[in-house]
Amino acid sequence: MSKKYRNRILEVNILYLILGIGLIYLGSMAQNREMYSGLLITEYILILLPSLTYLKIGGFSLRRVLRLNRITFKQILMIIGITIFTYPVAIFFQAIFIGILSRFIEVRQHIVPMPESSTQYIISFLIMAVSPGICEEIMFRGVMLHGYKDLGYKKSIIITGILFGIFHFTLLNLVGPIVLGIIFGIMVYKTDSIYSSMLAHTINNSIALSLGYILNKYGYLIDEYVENTPTSVDMAPTIGASIIAIGFFVACLFIVITLLKKLSPKRSNGIEVLNYEIDNLLSYNRELYGLEYIPVFIVIVMYIYINWKYIIL
Repeated sequence: MSKKYRNRILEVNILYLILGIGLIYLGSMAQNREMYSGLLITEYILILLPSLTYLKIGGFSLRRVLRLNRITFKQILMIIGITIFTYPVAIFFQAIFIGILSRFIEVRQHIVPMPESSTQYIISFLIMAVSPGICEEIMFRGVMLHGYKDLGYKKSIIITGILFGIFHFTLLNLVGPIVLGIIFGIMVYKTDSIYSSMLAHTINNSIALSLGYILNKYGYLIDEYVENTPTSVDMAPTIGASIIAIGFFVACLFIVITLLKKLSPKRSNGIEVLNYEIDNLLSYNRELYGLEYIPVFIVIVMYIYINWKYIIL
């Protein structure tokens, strides 16, 4: 097929639909059978393999599409800082969303099993932090971001960030991943390297995993403290705690924005080398009058149905 007659948005949206169906049916079946092996099947067979297969069949350059460019030590340090301070920002937005949602419906929490020993923690780190950091980033900040790039880098980052949140298929984990997906996309754009989002994704999941591990191991101490705490709580401390929480959120958001602005893009002879600008000169999307978004619409319908059935009802 000639390049000028291809519509990359349609192609990646079809891939998104296929992977979404695979995740809902095959992925959930595998994970219900056994969590760890199910996650490995989901990440490497249902997400990574089809994404790489699409690039291979489509004749794309892996290095160009996936932005397999090195990142500097300074960029690594900044990415670590951005990710650490983004985590509470994502949690804050997600908590607000859940709080609003709970006013209208009874939200049923889905508990993810956490490791109970150091051995389980290491295994969980490799499966729940490293694997998604590789596989999901190749799909979203690689294939999907490249497919949408003709819309401009801002739109492509926002759209793929939203699609990333929807791909988790739960209202209880929607807004947080959207925030993270957008930040990851900005990192890839600024550094011109997918390694930046892979590192950030792995760090983010490691933070969540580590907190879950600590709470799971030492949660009884928290329970004892709560049981020994008087039930009557003054309003003033509650308001003070809320002010502190909001202040902490604002500080984290400010740090994230500042670090993102300082995250230097790759340069060559003082000229920014950004694949978006270069590739836009080679654009070959073909207008389908919105029909290319039908696969995404189908995924959204599935998303609404699943949440209505398992979370809302």
